[in-house]
Amino acid sequence: MTQLFDLPTWSQLLSAAMTVLLCGLIGFEREYHDKAAGIRTNVLVGIGSWLFTMVSFYGYKAATGLADGWDPSRIAAQVVSGIGFIGAGVIFVHRDNVRGLTTAAGIWVSAAIGMSAACELFSLSMLTALLYFLVVLGIAPLAHRLTRRQRHATIRLTYRNGKGSLRSSLLELEREGFDPQVVSSRNVEAGSGSMVAVEIRVQGNIAADMVSALARIDGVKDAELLPEDEE
Repeated sequence: MTQLFDLPTWSQLLSAAMTVLLCGLIGFEREYHDKAAGIRTNVLVGIGSWLFTMVSFYGYKAATGLADGWDPSRIAAQVVSGIGFIGAGVIFVHRDNVRGLTTAAGIWVSAAIGMSAACELFSLSMLTALLYFLVVLGIAPLAHRLTRRQRHATIRLTYRNGKGSLRSSLLELEREGFDPQVVSSRNVEAGSGSMVAVEIRVQGNIAADMVSALARIDGVKDAELLPEDEE
Protein backbone atom coordinates (compact mmCIF):
# COMPACT_ATOMS: atom_id res chain seq x y z
CA MET A 1 0.00 0.00 0.00
CA THR A 2 1.17 3.52 -0.72
CA GLN A 3 2.00 5.91 2.08
CA LEU A 4 -0.60 8.46 3.03
CA PHE A 5 -0.08 12.03 1.86
CA ASP A 6 2.55 11.26 -0.76
CA LEU A 7 3.87 14.52 -2.17
CA PRO A 8 3.47 15.07 -5.92
CA THR A 9 6.61 14.95 -8.01
CA TRP A 10 8.03 17.99 -9.74
CA SER A 11 6.86 16.67 -13.11
CA GLN A 12 3.32 16.29 -11.75
CA LEU A 13 3.38 19.82 -10.37
CA LEU A 14 4.63 21.11 -13.71
CA SER A 15 1.90 19.28 -15.62
CA ALA A 16 -0.77 20.62 -13.25
CA ALA A 17 0.53 24.18 -13.58
CA MET A 18 0.61 23.89 -17.36
CA THR A 19 -2.96 22.60 -17.34
CA VAL A 20 -4.15 25.57 -15.28
CA LEU A 21 -2.24 28.05 -17.46
CA LEU A 22 -3.30 26.75 -20.87
CA CYS A 23 -6.91 26.01 -19.94
CA GLY A 24 -7.09 29.37 -18.17
CA LEU A 25 -6.01 31.10 -21.39
CA ILE A 26 -8.73 29.31 -23.34
CA GLY A 27 -11.26 30.29 -20.67
CA PHE A 28 -10.07 33.88 -20.75
CA GLU A 29 -10.66 34.06 -24.50
CA ARG A 30 -14.22 32.74 -24.05
CA GLU A 31 -14.87 35.11 -21.13
CA TYR A 32 -13.45 38.06 -23.06
CA HIS A 33 -16.00 37.36 -25.80
CA ASP A 34 -18.77 37.13 -23.18
CA LYS A 35 -19.45 33.41 -23.57
CA ALA A 36 -21.01 31.03 -21.08
CA ALA A 37 -17.95 28.95 -20.11
CA GLY A 38 -15.12 31.18 -18.93
CA ILE A 39 -11.90 30.81 -16.96
CA ARG A 40 -13.33 28.83 -14.04
CA THR A 41 -15.15 26.30 -16.19
CA ASN A 42 -12.24 25.59 -18.51
CA VAL A 43 -9.68 25.38 -15.69
CA LEU A 44 -11.89 23.04 -13.66
CA VAL A 45 -12.48 20.84 -16.70
CA GLY A 46 -8.75 20.78 -17.37
CA ILE A 47 -7.58 19.92 -13.87
CA GLY A 48 -10.41 17.39 -13.48
CA SER A 49 -9.29 15.65 -16.65
CA TRP A 50 -5.70 15.90 -15.44
CA LEU A 51 -6.53 14.15 -12.16
CA PHE A 52 -8.64 11.46 -13.84
CA THR A 53 -5.73 10.71 -16.15
CA MET A 54 -3.30 10.58 -13.22
CA VAL A 55 -5.58 8.14 -11.42
CA SER A 56 -6.00 6.10 -14.58
CA PHE A 57 -2.28 5.72 -15.20
CA TYR A 58 -0.79 5.76 -11.70
CA GLY A 59 -3.51 5.54 -9.04
CA TYR A 60 -4.39 1.86 -9.28
CA LYS A 61 -0.79 0.72 -9.27
CA ALA A 62 0.11 3.04 -6.38
CA ALA A 63 -2.84 1.88 -4.29
CA THR A 64 -2.49 -1.88 -4.86
CA GLY A 65 1.09 -2.35 -5.99
CA LEU A 66 -0.28 -4.46 -8.84
CA ALA A 67 -0.45 -3.49 -12.47
CA ASP A 68 -1.30 -6.85 -14.06
CA GLY A 69 -4.74 -6.99 -15.64
CA TRP A 70 -5.28 -3.23 -15.36
CA ASP A 71 -5.90 -1.22 -18.51
CA PRO A 72 -4.62 2.31 -17.79
CA SER A 73 -6.70 3.77 -20.61
CA ARG A 74 -10.08 2.82 -19.11
CA ILE A 75 -10.66 5.92 -16.97
CA ALA A 76 -9.07 8.25 -19.52
CA ALA A 77 -11.39 6.92 -22.20
CA GLN A 78 -14.41 7.74 -20.05
CA VAL A 79 -13.21 11.32 -19.68
CA VAL A 80 -13.28 11.74 -23.46
CA SER A 81 -16.90 10.61 -23.72
CA GLY A 82 -18.09 12.08 -20.41
CA ILE A 83 -16.89 15.59 -21.15
CA GLY A 84 -19.51 15.75 -23.88
CA PHE A 85 -22.24 16.12 -21.24
CA ILE A 86 -20.67 19.37 -20.03
CA GLY A 87 -20.20 20.65 -23.56
CA ALA A 88 -23.81 19.89 -24.45
CA GLY A 89 -24.93 22.14 -21.60
CA VAL A 90 -23.63 25.28 -23.34
CA ILE A 91 -25.19 24.52 -26.73
CA PHE A 92 -28.61 26.00 -27.40
CA VAL A 93 -30.74 27.28 -30.24
CA HIS A 94 -31.41 31.00 -30.57
CA ARG A 95 -33.42 32.49 -33.45
CA ASP A 96 -33.00 29.24 -35.41
CA ASN A 97 -29.21 29.46 -35.00
CA VAL A 98 -27.18 26.93 -33.04
CA ARG A 99 -25.02 28.77 -30.51
CA GLY A 100 -22.34 27.56 -28.12
CA LEU A 101 -20.58 25.08 -30.41
CA THR A 102 -17.23 26.87 -30.20
CA THR A 103 -17.50 27.10 -26.41
CA ALA A 104 -18.33 23.39 -26.18
CA ALA A 105 -15.39 22.56 -28.42
CA GLY A 106 -13.16 24.74 -26.22
CA ILE A 107 -14.22 22.74 -23.16
CA TRP A 108 -13.35 19.55 -25.00
CA VAL A 109 -9.93 20.99 -25.91
CA SER A 110 -9.35 21.94 -22.25
CA ALA A 111 -10.04 18.34 -21.24
CA ALA A 112 -7.61 17.10 -23.87
CA ILE A 113 -4.92 19.52 -22.66
CA GLY A 114 -5.38 18.32 -19.08
CA MET A 115 -5.05 14.70 -20.15
CA SER A 116 -1.99 15.29 -22.32
CA ALA A 117 -0.29 17.35 -19.59
CA ALA A 118 -0.91 14.52 -17.12
CA CYS A 119 0.92 12.21 -19.52
CA GLU A 120 3.76 14.78 -19.59
CA LEU A 121 3.20 15.49 -23.28
CA PHE A 122 4.01 19.13 -22.66
CA SER A 123 4.89 20.07 -26.23
CA LEU A 124 1.62 18.62 -27.53
CA SER A 125 -0.32 20.47 -24.82
CA MET A 126 1.21 23.80 -25.81
CA LEU A 127 0.77 23.04 -29.51
CA THR A 128 -2.91 22.26 -28.96
CA ALA A 129 -3.47 25.52 -27.10
CA LEU A 130 -1.61 27.42 -29.82
CA LEU A 131 -3.75 25.82 -32.54
CA TYR A 132 -6.90 26.70 -30.59
CA PHE A 133 -6.03 30.40 -30.57
CA LEU A 134 -4.90 30.26 -34.19
CA VAL A 135 -8.28 28.88 -35.24
CA VAL A 136 -10.51 31.01 -32.97
CA LEU A 137 -8.67 34.33 -33.26
CA GLY A 138 -7.12 33.96 -36.71
CA ILE A 139 -8.79 31.57 -39.12
CA ALA A 140 -12.37 31.98 -37.87
CA PRO A 141 -12.52 35.81 -38.28
CA LEU A 142 -10.94 35.50 -41.73
CA ALA A 143 -13.49 32.87 -42.78
CA HIS A 144 -16.26 35.07 -41.37
CA ARG A 145 -15.19 37.98 -43.59
CA LEU A 146 -14.85 35.77 -46.66
CA THR A 147 -18.31 34.24 -46.21
CA ARG A 148 -20.14 37.32 -44.93
CA ARG A 149 -22.24 37.52 -48.09
CA GLN A 150 -23.76 34.14 -47.26
CA ARG A 151 -24.62 35.06 -43.69
CA HIS A 152 -27.95 36.29 -42.41
CA ALA A 153 -28.86 39.74 -41.15
CA THR A 154 -31.77 40.53 -38.83
CA ILE A 155 -33.66 43.82 -38.74
CA ARG A 156 -35.90 44.79 -35.84
CA LEU A 157 -38.79 46.93 -37.05
CA THR A 158 -41.17 48.76 -34.71
CA TYR A 159 -44.25 50.17 -36.41
CA ARG A 160 -47.77 51.41 -35.73
CA ASN A 161 -50.36 48.80 -36.47
CA GLY A 162 -52.97 49.44 -39.15
CA LYS A 163 -50.91 51.57 -41.56
CA GLY A 164 -49.53 48.81 -43.78
CA SER A 165 -45.98 49.57 -42.63
CA LEU A 166 -44.84 45.95 -42.49
CA ARG A 167 -46.04 45.22 -46.01
CA SER A 168 -44.34 48.34 -47.33
CA SER A 169 -41.09 47.37 -45.58
CA LEU A 170 -41.12 43.84 -46.98
CA LEU A 171 -41.79 45.18 -50.49
CA GLU A 172 -38.90 47.64 -50.12
CA LEU A 173 -36.54 44.81 -49.17
CA GLU A 174 -37.74 42.70 -52.08
CA ARG A 175 -37.11 45.58 -54.49
CA GLU A 176 -33.52 45.65 -53.22
CA GLY A 177 -33.09 41.96 -54.07
CA PHE A 178 -33.58 40.45 -50.62
CA ASP A 179 -35.92 37.62 -49.63
CA PRO A 180 -37.25 38.87 -46.27
CA GLN A 181 -38.75 36.52 -43.71
CA VAL A 182 -40.55 37.58 -40.53
CA VAL A 183 -39.14 35.38 -37.74
CA SER A 184 -40.87 36.93 -34.70
CA SER A 185 -43.60 39.42 -33.84
CA ARG A 186 -44.84 40.89 -30.58
CA ASN A 187 -46.96 43.77 -29.34
CA VAL A 188 -45.14 46.54 -27.48
CA GLU A 189 -46.28 49.22 -25.08
CA ALA A 190 -47.02 52.59 -26.66
CA GLY A 191 -48.43 55.85 -25.45
CA SER A 192 -51.11 55.99 -28.14
CA GLY A 193 -52.26 53.30 -30.54
CA SER A 194 -51.03 49.74 -31.01
CA MET A 195 -47.33 49.17 -31.78
CA VAL A 196 -45.78 45.98 -33.09
CA ALA A 197 -42.12 44.90 -33.07
CA VAL A 198 -41.07 42.33 -35.67
CA GLU A 199 -37.73 40.80 -36.55
CA ILE A 200 -37.09 40.35 -40.27
CA ARG A 201 -34.31 38.08 -41.50
CA VAL A 202 -32.60 38.42 -44.86
CA GLN A 203 -29.63 36.64 -46.39
CA GLY A 204 -26.60 38.81 -47.08
CA ASN A 205 -25.41 42.24 -45.94
CA ILE A 206 -27.77 45.10 -45.15
CA ALA A 207 -26.35 48.58 -45.72
CA ALA A 208 -26.98 51.34 -43.18
CA ASP A 209 -28.85 53.44 -45.72
CA MET A 210 -31.22 50.53 -46.34
CA VAL A 211 -32.10 50.45 -42.65
CA SER A 212 -32.56 54.22 -42.69
CA ALA A 213 -34.91 53.91 -45.68
CA LEU A 214 -37.06 51.44 -43.74
CA ALA A 215 -37.19 53.82 -40.79
CA ARG A 216 -38.64 56.54 -43.05
CA ILE A 217 -41.60 54.41 -44.16
CA ASP A 218 -44.94 55.81 -42.99
CA GLY A 219 -45.94 54.31 -39.65
CA VAL A 220 -42.48 52.92 -38.82
CA LYS A 221 -41.25 54.20 -35.49
CA ASP A 222 -37.81 52.56 -35.45
CA ALA A 223 -35.63 50.25 -37.56
CA GLU A 224 -32.35 48.78 -36.36
CA LEU A 225 -29.90 46.15 -37.54
CA LEU A 226 -29.31 43.51 -34.86
CA PRO A 227 -25.79 42.23 -34.26
CA GLU A 228 -25.00 38.88 -35.80
CA ASP A 229 -25.12 35.85 -33.53
CA GLU A 230 -21.81 34.23 -32.67
CA GLU A 231 -21.04 30.74 -31.52
